[in-house]
Amino acid sequence: MNLRLGEERIRRTCRELLAGSDRVSGRALRRELRTRFGAVGKTARVFQIWREESAPPVSAPASTEPPDVAELQQRLRVAEAAATDHLARAERAEFREQAHQDHWMMEIDRLREQLRAQPKYAAEIRGLQQQVLRLSAELQAARHLLSQPQ
Repeated sequence: MNLRLGEERIRRTCRELLAGSDRVSGRALRRELRTRFGAVGKTARVFQIWREESAPPVSAPASTEPPDVAELQQRLRVAEAAATDHLARAERAEFREQAHQDHWMMEIDRLREQLRAQPKYAAEIRGLQQQVLRLSAELQAARHLLSQPQ
């Protein structure tokens, strides 16, 4: 079964490992992910998150924002990235659906043309149309006879 690990789960696990030890490898992170969640995630993605989380903090000018604002901004960036990913997936699904519709439209058109190419096609259609007209006339006559008082 394909189990997709969310970025937040990977980041949280990485932070917990880093809090317990200064030196945590990407392999150790993947081992812990397999233990906790039964999946390790894509290697490139997990190692990218590991590099981001284990990188020394960049010395920035003293921020006037409270820590919870910084956390909210980080969550916003994560949510925006997820939204972008979901939009891309939806666009790919729409493209696949359109390709599917086009394929079957062409197949139906091909079969119709193949049917029209049959030698007796037009004659059969005319015969069926004449039969429908004759039966309609008979039905009309029968209704007319039934509607008259006796």
